Amino acid sequence: MEEEYKRFTVSLPPDLYNEIESFRKKLGVSRSDLIRKAIYSYLISEESIPTDSNNVIGCISLIMTHKHIKTENDQNNHIHSHEVNHDADHHHNHDFGSRPIYMNVQQADEVLKTDIQHHFGDIIISTMHVHLEFEKCLEIIAVSGPKDRVVRLKEDLQALKSVISTGFFIIDRE
Repeated sequence: MEEEYKRFTVSLPPDLYNEIESFRKKLGVSRSDLIRKAIYSYLISEESIPTDSNNVIGCISLIMTHKHIKTENDQNNHIHSHEVNHDADHHHNHDFGSRPIYMNVQQADEVLKTDIQHHFGDIIISTMHVHLEFEKCLEIIAVSGPKDRVVRLKEDLQALKSVISTGFFIIDRE
């Protein structure tokens, strides 16, 4: 009977080996499962897809900070203060019809993010915006199209100052 799997030996520096062992034990998986998943992840990474591929699909995820600013109405009526603890039990009594007296980095980035997404409407399938915490949001953007356009969208979004973390996953459909 023919063996289902091929075996090979991997040599690692001691620090990396210890880190992997600790990680795999925490996950409760075998070395083989961990290495197999890592290899699959590497094989479908951005680098393994040909540069001229015209048919990738995937997602871009962004974790962004979101600072709330005081508006003229807030200052006149003392509606809220940035020192207030805005957790799940507190509500933000903000008059959204008021005009800000200045725009901070996060607000400027929101405008830029929307503008960037409009310029890449040909490859964006869908977006989802999730409020993680009072001052952190997650944006997930499903994409499909030429690899160079998808990578350019990721790079343009990644350059926004309020982006604190970026995830990127694409596969070649061909």
